[in-house]
Amino acid sequence: MQNGLLGAIIVGSCCSLIGVFVVLRGMSYIGAGIAHGCLAGVALAFLMGWNPLLLAITFALIMVILIETINKKAKLNMDTAIGVLFSFALALAVLFIGMIKRYTPDIMSYLFGNLLGISTNELWVMGGISIFVLLIIILFYKEILFSTFDPEMAEVYGIPAGLISLLLTVLMGLTIVISLQAVGELLVLALIVLPASTAYKLTTSIHKMIIISVSLGVFASIAGLIISYYLENIPSGSIIVITLGICFIISLLIRKVKPN
Repeated sequence: MQNGLLGAIIVGSCCSLIGVFVVLRGMSYIGAGIAHGCLAGVALAFLMGWNPLLLAITFALIMVILIETINKKAKLNMDTAIGVLFSFALALAVLFIGMIKRYTPDIMSYLFGNLLGISTNELWVMGGISIFVLLIIILFYKEILFSTFDPEMAEVYGIPAGLISLLLTVLMGLTIVISLQAVGELLVLALIVLPASTAYKLTTSIHKMIIISVSLGVFASIAGLIISYYLENIPSGSIIVITLGICFIISLLIRKVKPN
């Protein structure tokens, strides 16, 4: 339960922080492709008896490289490149899962999420990656904001907007990896997008958006942990996403009744 609580705080804060930039830059579809790639890595790890977290990180980085390569070399637009890899990665995941002959209940945690299944070693890795993501965002905060709102002008001032975009994609991939155990591959993108989307509806300030998004992400993750603990067989990921979905609907209602 202690590991689950710490995991909920780490995942909720990291996902909702990177989610602010994912929502502002319209990168959510890229996240879906990376998530399927991570699932393929996890499935291969269970098939071969390797470390799922390390394989998930490896596959996430491979997906980022392939998306950028296909986008530039094959002269396809980003949506098409992601769609191709999206389908291929999902097919690989299904293939690897089908090749596993023994019963592996742990793989279900990576599909649907289980905060109570987080080990101490996994917690250390999650903490380390989340600190790395936070430090990178702090170090390049101004450059990220500039290239997000005005990429052409950012290039004029010497800020490599393309490189910043690639950096954010890598950070999103790492965030997805550490969130698989908490909310599962099927729901991880929702934990990234929903808190930031809710905050976007409630404020026009980027700083307030970050604060609201992180607060919602942590709140929903802890709520999901507590509810899934008492309901036992209910996956924590589903409760987290449902909680965030309710918050998003409330934000729409508030925005609708709030005078302009």
